[in-house]
Amino acid sequence: MKLFTVGPVEPYPCTRQVYEKEIPYFRTAEYSALVQRCMTRLGKYLGLEEDGRLIYYAASGTGAMEAAIDNLLSPTEDKALVINGGTFGARFCQLLTQHRIPHTELKLTTGEALGPEHLAPHADGGYTALLVNLHETSTGQLYDLGMLGRFCRENNLLFIVDAISTFMVDPYNMQQHGVDVTIFSSQKGLCLSAGMSFVALSRKALHHQRGRKVCSYFEFNDSLTNMERWQTPFTPAVAIMHELDAMLTYIEAQGGLPAWLEIIRRRCLYFRNKAEAAGLTVCRDYPLSNMLTPLLTGRADAHELFLQLSSQFGFYVNPCGGERAHSMLRISHAGNLTDADSDALIAAILTLTH
Repeated sequence: MKLFTVGPVEPYPCTRQVYEKEIPYFRTAEYSALVQRCMTRLGKYLGLEEDGRLIYYAASGTGAMEAAIDNLLSPTEDKALVINGGTFGARFCQLLTQHRIPHTELKLTTGEALGPEHLAPHADGGYTALLVNLHETSTGQLYDLGMLGRFCRENNLLFIVDAISTFMVDPYNMQQHGVDVTIFSSQKGLCLSAGMSFVALSRKALHHQRGRKVCSYFEFNDSLTNMERWQTPFTPAVAIMHELDAMLTYIEAQGGLPAWLEIIRRRCLYFRNKAEAAGLTVCRDYPLSNMLTPLLTGRADAHELFLQLSSQFGFYVNPCGGERAHSMLRISHAGNLTDADSDALIAAILTLTH
């Protein structure tokens, strides 16, 4: 079996080794030191301010999305602008609705690229926050972080970014682009098991939420207080934290974050170039993340192709839902994959479609 999925991704040997070990108890000085080591490195990779804070949950990425909304936005004090370009943009809209946060949905049609013309009508619109899934995983579109950051600065908006499928595969820096909140999770660019999510908070975000109380597992104040001793208020995903330590050490051995991003970028370009040279069609309607390639299947039914790749070759790719359920597959480039793996997948697709 080989995973070409966006998350969980094909694991590296260093994290597989963690599975085989006994996981020690976590309410100890040793575990606190482990968390401090991991969070310090992640903060540097994020470009988090020195007085920013990073917290984590035993939850999926959606849990962290809800945590940000519940702790930072109020039904009476806030009004949000949210980019909806697919399944995960729609999820932000659903969460805002559930928490009764007034919001405007900036909805993109299938294949539509986000540009300044979409944002301009919303300038000076009385908004207090902008929410975006920076890489809309359901389509592959990577939004322009610089453009969105400028819009937020010009309109004094809290900039909340779901970077779940772009962090650790595309260049990303909170300070450079004025990001106030970054949401990410374990199973995508970090290449870990599913079950841990993170929220990084700038000083502006910390000031915005200060004093707000929510009766929730996801309460920031409780988590922030516990993180002063590098612990959590509830039982964390202990094994995944050990995986994270191993993976960050592995990334440093490859040359650190810049070198790691280049490895992913080169792997991504190799696949796209080889696929197009073989006659396959990469969807290029909009800018793409290095995380995945949206592959159009033409006359072949994409869902059937997804099933055949797994049953006949043991290759798992991401199917699509909605309008492109039968016309697009999504191929991940994160995880322990090689050019030879890309060649094998392309050969399998050609075998099934020709």
